[in-house]
Parts: sequence; C-alpha cells; structure tokens
Amino acid sequence: MPAGRHIRFTAVLVAVVFALTGFSSGHGGHGGKSKGSGSGGGCSSSKKKSSYNNSNNSNNSSNNSNGGGKSTPSPAKSAGPPAHAQVVDCAGPGSPKAVLRVTSDVDKQRTVDVPLTFEGANGVVDRTSVRVTLKARETQTVTAPMVHDDKAADVKTCVVGRID
Repeated sequence: MPAGRHIRFTAVLVAVVFALTGFSSGHGGHGGKSKGSGSGGGCSSSKKKSSYNNSNNSNNSSNNSNGGGKSTPSPAKSAGPPAHAQVVDCAGPGSPKAVLRVTSDVDKQRTVDVPLTFEGANGVVDRTSVRVTLKARETQTVTAPMVHDDKAADVKTCVVGRID
C-alpha cells in the first residue's frame, strides 16, 4: 500500500473510532450523550466522570478506614433458609419412613417445616412435611413417615425441599 493511502486509511480509521466513541474536541459538539450543561461527548465527559470517580473512591477509602461508608450484612445471619436437612435413611420396601438430620442455621430458636418428597422410578410417590423446633445452631434427628405407607415399596430416593 503506498504511503499516501496508508495515511488516508489511518485518518479514516481514527475518524471512525472517534465517531463510534462519541469523541468531541469542542463544547456542545456531536457524539456521545452528555447530561448536564453543554459539555462535549465521549472523552470530555469520560474525563469528568473519571475525576469524579477518583475523588469518590478516595472518599470511600477514607470512609472505610474510619468505619464509615456502607457495610455488608453477614450472609450467614441474614440470607438463606433458617435450617438445612440431610436424608440419613430413606423409605423403601418394609420401611414407610425417612430419617432426617435437621440443623439450625440461625442464632435463635426457630420452628421450621421440612418438606420431603418420596420419589420412585415413575416420579413422585408421596410427599410429607415434618415440623421441628430447633434451638440456636442445634441439630436434631427426626423421622418423617409417609402419608401413603402402602407405597413404600415404590420409593427409590428421598428429596428434601426448601426449608422456610
């Protein structure tokens, strides 16, 4: 490619990049969307935003160092279900009940309902729920009898649902 074409190609490429990014060298020019006064687009608003962010970041870091700023709550205390359960023993032929280990995940006493689904080869065989009162961080082992105990032979797995 001759030198003249290479320079023109570069100039066109730079113009396209400026047009796509919203660059404007003057105030109130073409380009990116700007809010507020008639400032230019792209680069000039980016510089303003960048300096604002830098001063904002320095304020945040000074706030965080002296205990100010936003705090994030501990997920163990405020998020998620109040307890979790594991299947110790599932129902099956001759045993129309499941044994569950239920553990509290909160720092106070709470009564929870533990939903349990008995599943077989062709889908859901039976459903039940067990109500358990747990002290703070306590674990209990409980029995969950089937509602339709005549279907115990069809059960292959036991699945614990969401505890609310």
